[in-house]
Amino acid sequence: MKRASVLSSCIALASLIGCSTESTQSDVVKTEGIWADIRVTSNDEGSRVVTEFNLNSSSGANVILSDGDSVRATLGNERKILVKDHDLFDVDYQGYFTATAKNSELTLEFIRDKENEKLTSRVKLPAPIKLYAPVSEQFNRNDDILVEWREESDINTKLFLEFKSFCTKTTGDSSLISFESEILESGGQYKILLSELTGFDDDTLDKTKPCDTTVTLFRTRKGAIDTKFKSGSRINAIQEKQSEKFQITLN
Repeated sequence: MKRASVLSSCIALASLIGCSTESTQSDVVKTEGIWADIRVTSNDEGSRVVTEFNLNSSSGANVILSDGDSVRATLGNERKILVKDHDLFDVDYQGYFTATAKNSELTLEFIRDKENEKLTSRVKLPAPIKLYAPVSEQFNRNDDILVEWREESDINTKLFLEFKSFCTKTTGDSSLISFESEILESGGQYKILLSELTGFDDDTLDKTKPCDTTVTLFRTRKGAIDTKFKSGSRINAIQEKQSEKFQITLN
């Protein structure tokens, strides 16, 4: 059984996602200058494929597809052209699929009609996560939380844990206490020591109000990205499972 201390070895789940507020059109960018971030994230309800293109690197300008450029994804028995999604910080291309089973293969094709190119990248889904615990509705800030899941023998995968607890300050504002950690698949257990999470000792927190908390597990696998994309491009498959929300009392 493994134990989490204050901020166990941090992982960069956030590093799986690029971000830029600038943009340019793809028809003025050569294929070898396009950095691609392709990911499929699955849970009990289905799978979402997200593809993001940036100029030269993850921090480069968003590349918006011009006429003649498109992204096509095949997962399970479904094939779809991904649709542009534009929010405040980011531009990406998304599609939703029903397949979630272990080793379901995502084939992602970047099609450039004018250049007569088709770049193909592939990744297989890891095994879905069966989360057994935590199941209690409430813990005290000095308790230990035992996280339990069904252990899987899944080749070339990693397992990560994310802890998020939203507390209330005396001002009424929200305060997030969180950590992320890569954990071992073997054993199927991980213990979070709340007493070592010093964020709960913050004097600005309203100790009369409990903190709404979740634990999420991520099982990840890297795939094979087409080598014509900019060096450093990536394709990842992620299975995620979040616990039911529970509370942590502070007094």
